[in-house]
Amino acid sequence: MKLNLRAVDLNLLPVFIAVVEEGQLSRAAQRLGMSQPAVSAALQRLRLTVDDDLFTRSRSGLSPTPRARELYTEVGTHLQGITQALDPSHCFDPATSERSFRLLAPDYFEFLVLGNLIATLRQSSPAISVQMLTQLDGWQRLLLAGDADFALDAQLPADDRLQATPALEETLAVVARSQHPNIQGTLTLEDFLAAEHVVLPLREQQVLPLDQILGRPGWRRRVGAQVAHYGNLLSVAAASDLIATVPLRMAQRLASTLDLQILPFPVEVPKVVVYLMWPKALERDPAHHWFRQRLTESLALL
Repeated sequence: MKLNLRAVDLNLLPVFIAVVEEGQLSRAAQRLGMSQPAVSAALQRLRLTVDDDLFTRSRSGLSPTPRARELYTEVGTHLQGITQALDPSHCFDPATSERSFRLLAPDYFEFLVLGNLIATLRQSSPAISVQMLTQLDGWQRLLLAGDADFALDAQLPADDRLQATPALEETLAVVARSQHPNIQGTLTLEDFLAAEHVVLPLREQQVLPLDQILGRPGWRRRVGAQVAHYGNLLSVAAASDLIATVPLRMAQRLASTLDLQILPFPVEVPKVVVYLMWPKALERDPAHHWFRQRLTESLALL
């Protein structure tokens, strides 16, 4: 008749393992923080379950029977695996983990940070990978549903189930091609207002409310083109007379390659704070915490 596992008290197994390894009831009881009679009673219950004496007495203590040695080999390995799976301090080893972390971030992050992040991970983690996800409308739901691990964004999350911390500050600059017919070396407010712009989608207006910054309520840029990625802002500006407002770090990385001028924004603009955010439900996950540290270190190098 097949054993009904639900009828077995699995708490007996750690007691059995301790007695095998210690060889004496008294030492097993001390190791487990139990009384010796309680250990003896647990062994008696396990004897009835497996229909075997499990131990014989000898001068050196208790010796396991052949059935007990077989049980110890099989149960001990599985019990150790279960312990590691349930113990947060032992369930993640960056040297052997094959976990893939999913990040919601604009291509700005991919361009500036992802390479250095992977290089940092490879110093201790040969198999951990990073998957970049596009920030479409409602992307915060992916964090809450567990479909993404982290996000980088210039807006604080509205949901209190998400944790956020400032990750970096970015300065805004304007780029124009080196041979631009109207802009050479300096950029006045009049130049900025008169020029055609290449822009990101509507969501950019939430980060860069230019009508407020310029003190001109209702003002909108003359949009000549709208693109989907930060990198395309610079490539379009390099090949046309359109100008673009971009993160300074990205402009500095690409200006010489694309033959672009980097120009200060024509009026004083506050720095843009970029936040790193993640689900609060993962705060105590050791793998998540470890990766957050690596990610924060890579962002600090910018």
